[in-house]
Amino acid sequence: ALPRRLGYIVDRRAVVAQATEFAEQLRDALEGETLGTLRCALDLQSRRLPISTLRGRHVDNREWMADPSAPAIVVGTADMVGSRLLFEGYGLSRRMRPFAAGLLGCDTLAVLDEAHLARPFERLLRAIAEGQCASRGDATDAGAGMFAGAAANAAFPPPFRVLPLSATLERDPDPEPFGLECDDWANETVHARLEARKSVTVEDLVSGSNLHEALAERAWRTMQAAIPTAENPPRVAVYCDRRTVAEKAAKILEARAKKEALELAVILFAGGRRIYERQEAAERLKRHGLIGNDEAVRSVPVFLVATTAGEVGVDLDTDHMVCDLVPWERMVQRLGRVNRRGAGAARVAVTDQGPPVGKKADDDAVACHQAVRSLLDALPLDEAGRLQAGPAALVSLAADPARRARVDAATTHTPLYPTLTRPLVDAWAMTSLEEHAGRPEVAPWLRGWVENEEPSTAVVWRQYLPLRFPVRGSTAQAQTEREVRAFFAAAPPQTVELLETETGRVVRWLKKRARKHLAALRKSVARPAEPSTVHGDDGAYHGEETAERMHLPPPLTWNGPVAFLLDGANRPDRHKDTLSLTDIDRRATRELHASLAGKRLVVDARLGGIEEGLLNDDAASDKRADTIEDNWGKRDDDPEEHPWTFKVEALPEGGGDWRAGEREDSEGGSADASDGWRDVLRAPFGVSPEGEPVSCLIVSKRRGEGESEDARAVARKAQRLDEHQRWAEEEAERIADKLGLEGADKAMLAAAACHHDDGKGAPRWQRAFNAPSDWRECGPYAKTVSSPNQFLLNGFRHEFKSALDAERNGLEGIDRADPRFELALHLIAAHHGRARPAVGVGGYDELPPSEAEAGASAAARRFARLQKRWGPWGLAWWEALLRAADQAALKRLDREAD
Repeated sequence: ALPRRLGYIVDRRAVVAQATEFAEQLRDALEGETLGTLRCALDLQSRRLPISTLRGRHVDNREWMADPSAPAIVVGTADMVGSRLLFEGYGLSRRMRPFAAGLLGCDTLAVLDEAHLARPFERLLRAIAEGQCASRGDATDAGAGMFAGAAANAAFPPPFRVLPLSATLERDPDPEPFGLECDDWANETVHARLEARKSVTVEDLVSGSNLHEALAERAWRTMQAAIPTAENPPRVAVYCDRRTVAEKAAKILEARAKKEALELAVILFAGGRRIYERQEAAERLKRHGLIGNDEAVRSVPVFLVATTAGEVGVDLDTDHMVCDLVPWERMVQRLGRVNRRGAGAARVAVTDQGPPVGKKADDDAVACHQAVRSLLDALPLDEAGRLQAGPAALVSLAADPARRARVDAATTHTPLYPTLTRPLVDAWAMTSLEEHAGRPEVAPWLRGWVENEEPSTAVVWRQYLPLRFPVRGSTAQAQTEREVRAFFAAAPPQTVELLETETGRVVRWLKKRARKHLAALRKSVARPAEPSTVHGDDGAYHGEETAERMHLPPPLTWNGPVAFLLDGANRPDRHKDTLSLTDIDRRATRELHASLAGKRLVVDARLGGIEEGLLNDDAASDKRADTIEDNWGKRDDDPEEHPWTFKVEALPEGGGDWRAGEREDSEGGSADASDGWRDVLRAPFGVSPEGEPVSCLIVSKRRGEGESEDARAVARKAQRLDEHQRWAEEEAERIADKLGLEGADKAMLAAAACHHDDGKGAPRWQRAFNAPSDWRECGPYAKTVSSPNQFLLNGFRHEFKSALDAERNGLEGIDRADPRFELALHLIAAHHGRARPAVGVGGYDELPPSEAEAGASAAARRFARLQKRWGPWGLAWWEALLRAADQAALKRLDREAD
């Protein structure tokens, strides 16, 4: 009776990788000999349990989307899962967004861990679940049914369920929560953890003292006091509310250890750093036994200096803790990271830095601070008269109504959040419209309206950017808008290389970095010129080119692009997509802040300014940042960490045909190489003084790695249209059987699959995709092995023609009067993510433009009728079934090619 997909959501990025590793342990156990019966019941005899991660170190491998009838685990943050649920899909193309929304919004159990930290998101999940429960007999809210169409029933589309988890006291707990019972408290292991000894002392910060110095000093004293009595070198957590305080405290501890010649480890675990380095920090935590490894060899004392990144959900276990004073729910989370298993006696030293001042000093914040201090002073005492803050002691605070009121006062208020309405979801579901006046950003529905929240910017360092570099004599220029869009579609920023932090911090860093490089350029002009690296007054490169230099960008210049601005979907910013050193230096701070807020900033790796994964405007200006092109952790046995590669190739004399591998959205390319890689983009790199390309930049991607639907028309071997559609029909029937579809519903899905690619029989499509020459005599092809000619294709959409043909000719086994006939037409028109509601009519040869536009208008109205009939997520779920059948047929072809 459970949904097929488990969506595990936790509102901290650091936990995503841990949750994924645990899911992988479950999968490994499932493949053991003793669980054959369970494996059979899950229909996993011949395949592994799909696991996908939407945030963190792992790139979304889309395994969970491959088969809607298979069980799967999806792990992600509220932003990544929530944006996909609301048809926004951070990082997804518009054509993939309904696919993800349909599979997450139906047949999924959404488990929200640490729900007390994401109340607006919990309300969103509940609204979606309740809104789809009409006609199911389980409506419990006035909003029930708003997202369910008249065609929905108790079984189809399969329901969406929500399960919030929290171990922290809250203002408005569920009236009937599932929790620990009397028998659980009697369990030996549970009792040891609940009664864990955590002695608390609270000291006020001395007036005029710096918080980072006070925390470092108390941490050092705590470590020294623990060494004489500890069986193992002690592990001391140092929690700081602000990242700058954490960084300074870590440096003080490192400097003191060096001064006193003590061997110890200082690990900084903070946000605002690249996920790659964050993962390296997590590996250090494992080596020192702070995460998930009780048997790790503890050879030296360890200071873990952490911010909020190390508070929630992470399975950290330290011996002692030093921290500043923060709201109660965060204090509870911090206390859960010390003496976690109850095996020792922890010292917890809290430094009260005083109530907030400045912008954060509102009445609620000051009252919250005072309430937290009052709660700490009210903790129960042990036999020695020391305050105790173990889990059982914290639970006791809620037993007294007066103290419960203190808990409420000491807890951060849930931010206000907007209501989820049907018109909003309908607008978001129109994913084929690039612009829509009624489609706001989804962030407030995911997190609420957070007061004084600083917008964020994600920074990415790249060695290769979409630039044209002159052989000599002028400044580098950005490629055309279409080429820039194609480049970032082929090689989009990966989660592993993102550094997301406050926009204001990025602006200050960027301006300092630009000024350093501009100063270096001015010095290079003043110095005697070297023959191989000469800069003129314009800062442009005028050196002699060599064969080696043809494969590398020339030095940075004053006016050449050093950064590209992208939106969340990795599209170039419409207003200003490139920045030069001069632009950055001259633009007003406020203007630059507005440009960067909420964006992704892809910078030239030579800009530098990163140290241990954190922004550092003082880092050496001549040190190039490590990038994803430098083969971070790329292992042959882990393709998720090896998505694509770059190479530069010289063109033949006269320029050659650099467009040979180009295709729409940059996600096609030549046939697969023998090693499983394929070229998905070719772009000009070096250009002659006349502007002719002399070398090109080639992006290669693993087969199946983040490909668009259109890319699947280029396969490892050619396949005729009739065979491909027969295979798709067989896959659709298999999926229908596994889902329990019967009779007319199964027949409808199979008929749609049998005719979904009829439009590929058009001569224009066959010529554009370079079909083998026998296509006229022996029948058209559905899959070819070479890249299409997009100019010849001229925007022709084969799925639009397929739908028009099906409407004209009918579908086997489906009466035109049956509502399923209209649904089948829509599934055919939308199986590449279009027709929601718009579909292009370019390149259509069989109808005059006016009739083609009338057909597109009819498709849009059909979408509106069906969305009303099935609901936003229900219709997207039906679309996902056909898209999955089509992809399964292609994978079958790939297996044959092997």
